[in-house]
Parts: sequence; structure tokens; C-alpha cells
Amino acid sequence: MSSITANPAQVAEIEQLVQEGNRLQERLSELGGTLRQVAAQLEGGVPSSTGIAASIIEVSKAFETWHQRAQQALGGQAVEAVLPKVIESLHAQRRHLEEAALRQQALGVLEQISSLTYRGSEEFLPLSTVQFDALGMLRAVKEQPVLDDTAKALVAGTHPFNHLLRLVSDKSMSNEEWQATYQAVGQQFGMDLAVAVARGFVYLPEA
Repeated sequence: MSSITANPAQVAEIEQLVQEGNRLQERLSELGGTLRQVAAQLEGGVPSSTGIAASIIEVSKAFETWHQRAQQALGGQAVEAVLPKVIESLHAQRRHLEEAALRQQALGVLEQISSLTYRGSEEFLPLSTVQFDALGMLRAVKEQPVLDDTAKALVAGTHPFNHLLRLVSDKSMSNEEWQATYQAVGQQFGMDLAVAVARGFVYLPEA
């Protein structure tokens, strides 16, 4: 699994670079058309204007600056100075960053499950069983190269662990929502755990 970490600022920078790269591509295409016209004129004995040379220099400098910024956004990765290839690498990097952000969200849910505490002097087996499963899942999410359906469900808030956390900590639910969540937790993890949560015996320690 890649060790890349998610950073919203990096994603925004890459998006900006892609947009600038697309505009550069348009300018290069326009310049290419102009150069073809100039070539035809030169063959006919008509000299080109000095503005053409200035435009070439301007675009070349803009591309050089853009390419250096793109390499920095790619973590110093050496990318051939061919605009379409650089843009393709930027798209790939953005996908990696976005997946890293989703992975962090999934891990956050699992870490919260692992942090749940039982108010009692003895081990509460229903909670321990859930936390044991969460720890195994946490290791799997860290190691998998591509997020699986379970990790995606954790991010989407549809996994049973999300329901458990909501019953533990969401005090803004309506009576209907609380009842539905309570029943879902009971069905998914057993009524002993659902009752313990409902009675406040299971809680999430404050950071």
C-alpha cells in the first residue's frame, strides 16, 4: 500500500495545475496552428513577425515554470517534460490523494470503535468482540492497496460500526431515528450491546 497521506491543499494544488496545464495545451495548439501558417508564408517568401518568436518564448517559459510546480506536486517525481504525460501523472496523483483521504476516514471510524469504553469493573464481552473485529479490519484497511466495499461503507456511514457510533454519541437524533438505530445495533451486534449503549454503559472518551 502507498504511504501517501491526504492533504486537501495538495489536492487543490493539483486541480489548479491540471487546469493550467489544459490552458497551456490550448495555447500550444493555437501556437502550432500559427506556426504552420508561418511556415507556409516563409515558403512563399513572406517573413514572420517578431511577435511569433516572443509568443514561443513566453509559452516555453510558462511551461517550464508549470512543469517544475507539477514535479513538486508529484513529490519530486521526475516526469518527462511532455504536457499530456505530466497531466496524466497529476490525475493519478489526485486519485491517490483522494483515496488516501477516504482511507483516513475509514480508519477514523475503526479507531473510534477501538476507543469505546465500558463503565464496569469487568470486561464486557459483547464490546470486546466488536473491538477485536474492528482491530482486524483496521489492519486490513491500512494494508489493502485499494479500498474494498467494507472501507467504502465506513466512509459512507452505512456500515454497522457507523450505526453503533451513532447510537453511542449522536444526541441529536429524533425518537424515530434513535429507535431505528437502536434496533439496527441490536440486530447487528446483539441486544446486550445495544442495551448497554442505550443505558450509557458504553461511551466514547473525549479526546
